[in-house]
Amino acid sequence: MDRKTFLKRNLVLGGALTLGPTPMLTASNQGQKELFGEELITEFVFAAHRSLEETQQILEKHPLLLNCANQFIKGDFETAVGGASHMGRRDIVDYLVSKGARLDIFNYAFLGYDDFVKKMIADHPHLLRAPGPHGFTLLHHAQVGERMELADWLQSQGLTEKMFKGIFD
Repeated sequence: MDRKTFLKRNLVLGGALTLGPTPMLTASNQGQKELFGEELITEFVFAAHRSLEETQQILEKHPLLLNCANQFIKGDFETAVGGASHMGRRDIVDYLVSKGARLDIFNYAFLGYDDFVKKMIADHPHLLRAPGPHGFTLLHHAQVGERMELADWLQSQGLTEKMFKGIFD
């Protein structure tokens, strides 16, 4: 095969591959452009506070809800894994994490990642007094997760509140 034939053949093939996937991608994303409604997100996040079965049913039907956040009141954002954590629902947290839920420092305190939480606070001291969903503190999350060594350490660092009241008023 001469150089001219090689170039023509590869230009045509390369152009087809470049254009080919575009219609397929557009067609597969059409149903994903719409946003989830506030009511569905709230239903999912509230379910994760109380019922593994209900959480599983909703997530099975709407898997992209996994990391959605509900805004309970102005500035008070909460994900399903966040709600399950501050309610002490390890079964629901484990399920959501197995599906790929994103974790934050409050979830890590609940789950007992003491070294990680301590390192984050050492590097960023303001996190000791950061409010979690509804104002629940790291101390609350450690205690509800039965992580008493971490709870004791947080208290030794000066965190005595389980909840910062009025933070979202």
